[in-house]
Amino acid sequence: MRRCQTCGYPIEGEAREIVPDSDSGARPTLYRHPTPDGCAAARRARTVLPPLRRYRRP
Repeated sequence: MRRCQTCGYPIEGEAREIVPDSDSGARPTLYRHPTPDGCAAARRARTVLPPLRRYRRP
């Protein structure tokens, strides 16, 4: 599963891949949503609770 470096949420579908310049290969490849709207949509999707969790809050 790829996570967005900007917002920290999982990426579903297309992702923009950022390969860092490292001769040793010590730095991992970074992923970001293709557009800023992708980050905003991921945030909105995570803030809405599923129907069952709304009623079973601790």
